[in-house]
Order: sequence, then C-alpha cells, then structure tokens
Amino acid sequence: MLKEFFISLLHYFVDITTAVLIAAASYLTISGQQMDSIILWEILLSGFITALPSAVLICLDTKSVRLSLILWIVHFILIFCTTLILLDVFGWCSITPESALLTFLAVVFIYLFTCLVHYLVDRKHTSLMNQQLKKRYSNEEDHR
Repeated sequence: MLKEFFISLLHYFVDITTAVLIAAASYLTISGQQMDSIILWEILLSGFITALPSAVLICLDTKSVRLSLILWIVHFILIFCTTLILLDVFGWCSITPESALLTFLAVVFIYLFTCLVHYLVDRKHTSLMNQQLKKRYSNEEDHR
C-alpha cells in the first residue's frame, strides 16, 4: 500500500503541476503580467500539497459507488479550498468573489486534465495487458 501511495503521489504531482503550469501560463499571457522565478517553486509546492490528498484518496479501497462519489466531492472541495489558501499565502492574488470563481474554474480544468491523463494512461495499460494475456493464452493453447 505504501508503494501504491508513492506511485500515485508521483503521478498526481506531475499531472497537477503540469496543469497548474498551463493554467498559470494562460492567465499570465491573458493578463500581461510577468512572472518571478519564485512562482515556479510555489507551483511545485502547490502541486505537491494538492497531490497528497489525491494520492491518499486513490489508496482508499471503497466498494461503494456512493461512498466513492462522496469522497471525490469532498476531495474536490478540499483541493479548491487548499488552492484558495495557497493563492493567499503565496500572494498570487487577494481572495475576492471574482478570484474565487477563476480559481474554481482553474481547479475544474486541473481536475478534468488530471482525470483525462489518468484515463488515457489506464486505457493504454489495459490494452497492453489484454494483448499480453491474449498472447499468453494463445501460446498455451498452441502447446496443447
């Protein structure tokens, strides 16, 4: 379980950080603002902080669809609130209704980006495993 946690943490860290960089680059381009190099370290730290609850959630073995849905909703709210706090702590923006809405949209984008990446990777792994299983079982049938 510990290995699964660290693998999930690494995957989510990379995915979330990539999506945050895309969102930040888009925002900075649209607003015309310049970026200090410290922001890159803050993005890395925020990616790590928000990847932690994601990795923990993946390690929870829920058999209930309802419980999984509740956990994902709580997870989303936690990520959104954490992001708002980090925006304030890092001094990226003051928290206003407008910045909260933009943050919400950014978190939705990052959430969807991360889900899409994981879906595509999982689909690729599933396809490879199915090919290997077909090959293995066809070889076993040939030897009979």
